[in-house]
Amino acid sequence: MTTVLQAYQFALDPTSGQEAALRSHCGGQRFAFNWGLARVRANLDQRAAERSYGIDGSI
Repeated sequence: MTTVLQAYQFALDPTSGQEAALRSHCGGQRFAFNWGLARVRANLDQRAAERSYGIDGSI
């Protein structure tokens, strides 16, 4: 069985208003990603600290 991958590439030519909206959406996406990443890292750091104190995390 052969898998065929096909892709399309499009060039965008937005107006200044559309470009501002695109940049706003990209900024919002980056904010949300960074927020989620900070939450995951904080959780992992907390678990590492608990392990260093001999707390295994089971209740």
